[in-house]
Amino acid sequence: MTDPATTDALRAVFNLIDEPWLPMRRRSGVVEHVQPWRVTEGIADDPFAAFAWPRPDFNGAAHELLIGLLSTAAAPEDDEEWKNWWRAPPAPDVLRERFATVAYAFNLDGPGPRFLQDLDALEGAEGKVIEALLVDAPGAQTLRNNADLFVKRGGAPVLSRAAAAMALFTLNAFAPSGGAGHRTSLRGGGPMTTLVVTDHPECGATLWGRLWPNVETREQVEARATGSKPEENPGTVFPWLIPTRTSDSKAGGRSTTPADVHPLHVYWGMPRRIRLLFEEAGDRRCGLTDARDSVVVPRYRTRNYGANYSDGFQHPLTPYYRPKATSVEKLAVHPNPGGISYRLWPGIVVPTKDNLREPAQVVRQWPERSTRALRARFVAFGYDMDNMKARAWLEAEWPLWNFDEDVKERLRGFIHRAAAGADAVTRLVTGAVKSALYDRPRDADGDYGFIAERFYRDTETQFYAALGQSVSMIHAAPDNDDPTLEVRRRWAPVMEKAALLLFDEYAPPDALENRDMHRYVKARFYLALALRGHGKNGKSLFVRDLDIPSPESSRPRGRKKEAI
Repeated sequence: MTDPATTDALRAVFNLIDEPWLPMRRRSGVVEHVQPWRVTEGIADDPFAAFAWPRPDFNGAAHELLIGLLSTAAAPEDDEEWKNWWRAPPAPDVLRERFATVAYAFNLDGPGPRFLQDLDALEGAEGKVIEALLVDAPGAQTLRNNADLFVKRGGAPVLSRAAAAMALFTLNAFAPSGGAGHRTSLRGGGPMTTLVVTDHPECGATLWGRLWPNVETREQVEARATGSKPEENPGTVFPWLIPTRTSDSKAGGRSTTPADVHPLHVYWGMPRRIRLLFEEAGDRRCGLTDARDSVVVPRYRTRNYGANYSDGFQHPLTPYYRPKATSVEKLAVHPNPGGISYRLWPGIVVPTKDNLREPAQVVRQWPERSTRALRARFVAFGYDMDNMKARAWLEAEWPLWNFDEDVKERLRGFIHRAAAGADAVTRLVTGAVKSALYDRPRDADGDYGFIAERFYRDTETQFYAALGQSVSMIHAAPDNDDPTLEVRRRWAPVMEKAALLLFDEYAPPDALENRDMHRYVKARFYLALALRGHGKNGKSLFVRDLDIPSPESSRPRGRKKEAI
């Protein structure tokens, strides 16, 4: 076999700015592989509308890569300049000129620095099959135990250079814990990404409308700098241009802090030490895309103790939270079991009541850029990770309203109360199902989170309808201290109906332990009581969570309780 090092030296360099490697789908449905600077090509007639990778995590990461590239090489000076390129998107040649200024950092192979790869060739380091680069690939223990039941080994024996580049970026962006010294991403393992998406007033839905609303201005980049104005040092932006800042304490390594790097580094974090190994393809095709490439990547080398990013980094595309009011550092939000639904709106769309959770910078800055005529959407995605194991890729898209500050504040109050009420109802119905099925519900085996997930999915349409009604109420009664009260009153029976349907579905009488009908009737009876505002749990739901009067608190003294 030909020595890979010799072959690399003879082959033309694969540069991610110059090569047509990104799959993009036009509005007409045609898929083309293009250079990143061609993203605005044909935008008036048949624009690119989406990325077209065969994996959703690649598509999500491709958004981050292009947003990072635009923020690094083509950032507007301020919001006014941002609006100029929104009204009249730049021609591909303009972007090509801007991107060319950083092309030196985007060689995937060749004798010099390589995109997102260790400057050291890592000779003698551990070698791995290329499919191990995928976040959801089965780990070594899973393979030893022959437990790869759902994600099988051997699915991608080789990758094309394009797929390998995207896999490399995706891993570094979302990197989970990978064992001793194999570091997580700059935002921790499996962070959540949130984007603002909007249609162009003349061109409609475009990929440009999924990217440009999330691009930082130079002012915003400088505002994120720690200390003085950031120096334009390429090595502090693109870490693969300089020797790896290792985190091996035995070798004098230390953590990487925001003060050690340029603010743009957040888009190009490199926690993993990796070197791709290239071979002539022969008759082999890419295991992911089935594309032909003259060169493929069958393996890579890796070494532990790469960059260990400390707390304190603020990625513009990620929401953050403080564990408690006295905490100074903010931690990145991560997707959790149960999916991404409106239950998470407090904290990723609007700040929470206690201000411990706040939306991503791109969401907070959007009102300053938009007008009411711009109808925006909110996209959230990321991996639900269980330490080193990827449980699921989660993704959701919602409408995003833009109002003046007074309307927004009142609408925020409705969102907090409606979401708190829904959260309380999911706990009530889950507890009732377990109480009906088991004599000792606290000892019930298994994860019942699917009940809450179903509840949010079943009530999502009604939540958006209630949100729209709240907006109308706020505009119709600007002097009303609580204009959404009636909407919240109507939201309670919507939740009640959904919860009882779920109870009847997941606790059918023929599934009862020991056929205990008394336990079943009691569980349903007390669930119905609470959902209508009666009893301790019901009063808490109505008064504390929804902030509406409970039947018990509003009933005249001496009046008998209504029949349930």
